[in-house]
Amino acid sequence: MISFVWTASSTWDDPLPVVPSQGGTEMVTLGQCRELDRRGIANRIVTFRMGTDDGRGHSPDVRFEAYASVRELGRLDGRSLLVTEPLDAPADQPPFQILHGRPYVHLSRQHYRTALANRRLIAPSRAAARMWADHLGASPDTIAVMYPFADRAFGVRPLPPREPGPVRVLFAGRLSVEKGVYSFLETLHYFYGKDFVFTVVLAGALGNEYPLVEPLLKANLMVRTLPEQTRQQMAELLVTQDVVVMPGHGTLPPEPFGALSVEAQHAGCRVVAGDAGGHPETDCGGLVLFRPGDPIALAHAIRRAGRMGRLTEAEREKAAQRFTVAQSVDQLLEILDGDTPAYQP
Repeated sequence: MISFVWTASSTWDDPLPVVPSQGGTEMVTLGQCRELDRRGIANRIVTFRMGTDDGRGHSPDVRFEAYASVRELGRLDGRSLLVTEPLDAPADQPPFQILHGRPYVHLSRQHYRTALANRRLIAPSRAAARMWADHLGASPDTIAVMYPFADRAFGVRPLPPREPGPVRVLFAGRLSVEKGVYSFLETLHYFYGKDFVFTVVLAGALGNEYPLVEPLLKANLMVRTLPEQTRQQMAELLVTQDVVVMPGHGTLPPEPFGALSVEAQHAGCRVVAGDAGGHPETDCGGLVLFRPGDPIALAHAIRRAGRMGRLTEAEREKAAQRFTVAQSVDQLLEILDGDTPAYQP
């Protein structure tokens, strides 16, 4: 039995259920469960303090087990992966901790060094492994890497008919500073009256920055806005676009991976991304990097990607062979059967 343990969050006021549209962590967890099912490998998602509102209604084909507390759960049998936050629970084998995100700024290094002690650590990219190793005072070689993936729908969605026209550019990241939304707004000044059209998905409504950024985008005459999209809607949207921008930030901690980059390339888009964090590792053949935090460099990169055009049919087919759920689960099983050492502060 492989258990994906979804703990109640200490960062949000309420526990977050495993809902596919919430974010990349949810998408990866559910996708891996389904691939393990396909291979006949027993697995489950273990949740706490959510009862049957833990997300099972959105994913009836995935096995969920809900508990009120760790005491009610008892002992984790088989192999366990702590998906969200460190959890002190008895287990048959030392658990793995998946480090999907960045360290929270309000939690000290000492907190993480204590909470992650004796855990075997997994990061979503080599860059993320280096970031966490530096934060914990450990060697990057002691942190395993398991890449996220793009849903198959992104690589097989057919292209709709299209008349010749302007280059279509999409920003679909969360509306936050760290995703580079202000760099994106700055770079629009270099495209006024040019042959480019810009669309923004209003994503991340739960974030504190959303109410500050959303009015700016809706008021901008150069931007068309769309409501937050489901995974299926994103697959449909991406095949209508030419370039996806993921600016990031020049000084804030960078993106650990950047699954949107992979999804966009599977859909045939060029991706313009800040050269930081995990972005360079997402290259499927359509990645254009630039210096993050520089709106002029971003403008040049968008123009370059626009001149290159969408991936050809052959390039898109090749891109879709990278970062698949099967490859991700292969990496997971190799890590579970391997000899990743437990972290010792």
